[in-house]
Amino acid sequence: MSGAALHLAWLILAAALATAGYGGWLLAKSFGGPSRSVARRLARATPATPGAEPAEADDEPLFLWIDHHLPWIARRLASANVPFTPSQVVLSQVALGAISLLLFDLAGVPSGAAVLLACALGFGGPLMILASLAERRRKRFVHQMPQAVDLIARSLQAGHPVATAMSVAAQQMTDPFGPELKIVIAEMNFGLDRDTALRNLVKRFPAPELRMFAASLEITRETGGNVSEVLLGLADRLRQQAQLRKKIEALSAEGKLSFWVVSALPLLAGGAILALRPAYYHDVASDPLFWPMMSAPPLLLCLGGFIIWRMINFRV
Repeated sequence: MSGAALHLAWLILAAALATAGYGGWLLAKSFGGPSRSVARRLARATPATPGAEPAEADDEPLFLWIDHHLPWIARRLASANVPFTPSQVVLSQVALGAISLLLFDLAGVPSGAAVLLACALGFGGPLMILASLAERRRKRFVHQMPQAVDLIARSLQAGHPVATAMSVAAQQMTDPFGPELKIVIAEMNFGLDRDTALRNLVKRFPAPELRMFAASLEITRETGGNVSEVLLGLADRLRQQAQLRKKIEALSAEGKLSFWVVSALPLLAGGAILALRPAYYHDVASDPLFWPMMSAPPLLLCLGGFIIWRMINFRV
């Protein structure tokens, strides 16, 4: 490695360490407990009023700018229920991308391929992890919905108003439905109307089942009707839908196993070759056609995995 390249690598490492340190400081400030998280969400959901107090010092300019221009990151963080802020996610992407670029440069990867790989790993890695956590929590939320809707309907039949019935379900249900419904109750207590609080919940969990629940409460409030009977019918429909979803998962289990085997086998084979004979690729790495030819198999592997996943991933 030349002197200029080494100097650039050290600059990238210093920028990555500074970014990681700033992200760690923001992470330390983010652990404020559930009440702090609820207050932050309420502050974002409530429009600003003239003469109001400025935002708390925890909302630094970088966080405010990212939250304003990238609101989907905040929604995904709320769905995943992780103690991070959008600015921390962006800073982790920058730090991971810079460190990956430095490692690829030290390994002798060509500049173009190193930049592409570092961008894919740095910016795609945290988003994929966040999306996986959010999807796992969304599935648990949908799985709890039939029981929660039935509990709200039974409370309504006992003579409780809708707000009290929702409070009972929030106390009885476990994570994620219970804590998320507590946030809805807290938003209602802080001045938001019920429909707006439920819409905020739908934004955090964009599931069709939740949209039907929110629409049922909103329509019955505007047009009248027996809310408990509507919710009992909705709970029965959600149970039937859950049973159908389990049947589809059982039928597609073999295809999913094939997907993971086909995706993991080339990576395991390549790792075994590098471990048993490190010079296998190093002897030909200087050839001009090596990196173009080695770039095609991962792309084809991703394309094949995507096709298999789309064939076995059904939505009910």
